[in-house]
Amino acid sequence: MQQMENAVILRSAHDGTTLEVSAISTGVPEYKVFLYGPNFRGTTPVYMPEPRYLARFFRDLASNCKGWAGKKEWASLEHELSLAATIDLTGHISLSVRLRTCASPFDWSLSAVLLIEAGQLEQIASSIEQFVHDGAPACDNSEPRVGE
Repeated sequence: MQQMENAVILRSAHDGTTLEVSAISTGVPEYKVFLYGPNFRGTTPVYMPEPRYLARFFRDLASNCKGWAGKKEWASLEHELSLAATIDLTGHISLSVRLRTCASPFDWSLSAVLLIEAGQLEQIASSIEQFVHDGAPACDNSEPRVGE
């Protein structure tokens, strides 16, 4: 797990497959997301007006690092980026990542699975929270809600 000034990078413990989320300075809550591995590479812009929900997804995983039932899922507003996490009895998290475009009828998708150790989840959650806090673009057109 790396955090660059305007990016967060997650690497699979298995084969180095990488998910990178980079902030784009356009004044719009949009990110450039890269997914690449030994034999593939894909990138797409992702509209994410509430990046704190991505941070909450990883914080939830970290808070439950001893295990959870079933699958925990998150997706960007227009589903250009989708994540699904499962955990096995030995503390290995399989993070399924799917990138897709929204340009119908010529859209494409790319999927991969990153292997993450449960012990990495706290650092990942903290790095993503810091990334969101330090100026990742977000819509600021709503009042904070109680409990958020």
